[in-house]
Amino acid sequence: MFFKKKSAAFDKAAKFNYALDTNEKLKETLCNLSLSRNKMKKEEYLSELLCLFRKEGLDLTLKELDMLLLLRSKTDQILLENTNTDGQKHS
Repeated sequence: MFFKKKSAAFDKAAKFNYALDTNEKLKETLCNLSLSRNKMKKEEYLSELLCLFRKEGLDLTLKELDMLLLLRSKTDQILLENTNTDGQKHS
């Protein structure tokens, strides 16, 4: 049971990252939503955000979205640090 839950979380993270990296429609819609952020209440914004991901086949909770965004941010930081240490990407 433990491995099944971890596998499901990994699958969700992989699908999330793939969608953010490759889905141009999602990227454009997220950009438009972020531009509207100042006109919306926080709850409305988060609800719209989750709805966008659901439309793309990613049924996420707010807690899962927060965790996935944090993981993505940390991964980007690590990759950037590795690139900046010597000007080349590490393998």
